Amino acid sequence: MPKPDATIKGGAESHICGAVRTAILQRKLAPGTKLPEAELGRHFGVSRTIVRQALRTLAHEGIVALRDRRVAVVTRPSAIDVAHTFAARRSIESSVVTHACEAATRAELAALRKLVREEEAAYKRGDRAGGLSRSLEFHQRLGALCRNPVLERYLGELVLMTSLAVALYEEPGAVHAHADHVALADAIAHRDGKRAARLMTDHLVKLESGLRAGVRRGVPSLDDVFGVA
Repeated sequence: MPKPDATIKGGAESHICGAVRTAILQRKLAPGTKLPEAELGRHFGVSRTIVRQALRTLAHEGIVALRDRRVAVVTRPSAIDVAHTFAARRSIESSVVTHACEAATRAELAALRKLVREEEAAYKRGDRAGGLSRSLEFHQRLGALCRNPVLERYLGELVLMTSLAVALYEEPGAVHAHADHVALADAIAHRDGKRAARLMTDHLVKLESGLRAGVRRGVPSLDDVFGVA
């Protein structure tokens, strides 16, 4: 049985990792952003030792790069890294939706369609953050519906990595192809695995084609991302 302080430490590490992942998924934490141990420790009210372990975990996942002198930064993928990541995601997520067509229950399919309607409504009223949140949830939900924990885990990692790519290379004012989710949800609801896989591949190709290697976003401070400590 773990000691109480070990349990607390593990919980703190998990909290930091979760906060960084969420900030990346929501495109608040830009590639190249420095993650100083002392500053993160102040933000989360923990020791540098705990922060260091959290950063090592994130580095193992590939979303943080550890440099000399214990300086950590959010990973800045190269153009070839982006191409490889999208190729992997197309393979994984097309398989995910095929399995979801077979395994999802009627209630789960109804919930998926409801989520897509909420996403559409958010974008129509100009709530980009709300739409993005539901878009990410859509892909996470697909991972759970495929009933394959290995595919779900890999999809989660690839969604994180492609979010970094979008944050780094997306054209300013880009319009997201969120309407693709309507057709995807419809194909899955009709148990049409071949169509769902084809639509997912097209969806990800479209997302990747909207990226441009010369585009760079500004890098926010940690206060902007996590709030003033």
